[in-house]
Amino acid sequence: MSLVESHWKDLQCRYEDGLYFPSDEFIELCGSPQTGYRADLRAPVSGLVHAFREGWTQLETRCSTEGGHFKILAGATAWEGAGFIAALHQDTGRLVWLLLLSNSEPFTEVTCDGFTIHAVSEEYSFRCRWQIPIESPEELVVAQTRVH
Repeated sequence: MSLVESHWKDLQCRYEDGLYFPSDEFIELCGSPQTGYRADLRAPVSGLVHAFREGWTQLETRCSTEGGHFKILAGATAWEGAGFIAALHQDTGRLVWLLLLSNSEPFTEVTCDGFTIHAVSEEYSFRCRWQIPIESPEELVVAQTRVH
């Protein structure tokens, strides 16, 4: 079992912004909900662990859905302002990928049509609407609006 998968079983993830895969690879995501995100190159998670061994955070599921062959879990982390979304194979429960963003705010709603995840993250006074392609999550799109 990979490092990412073993921590996922304990509902934990690294706290660096990005996408984590069960192959122990990571794609750093740079940006913010206001400006959007840019994906970096895929790299081994071992580099993050080597730089700071203790950099894991606890995950708290707040919403879930199913669509196509996938189960989607979403919520918050132990860090204020951070959120996560995990895509799992519906039949096996195995992790497909895990997204963690330190400034997304907690995810409060999630739906999935089998191809794209639609999610909402919010904390007064902003709401973000996310579209994340399951097969290429690094191409995520976010739109932020102010809530009055």
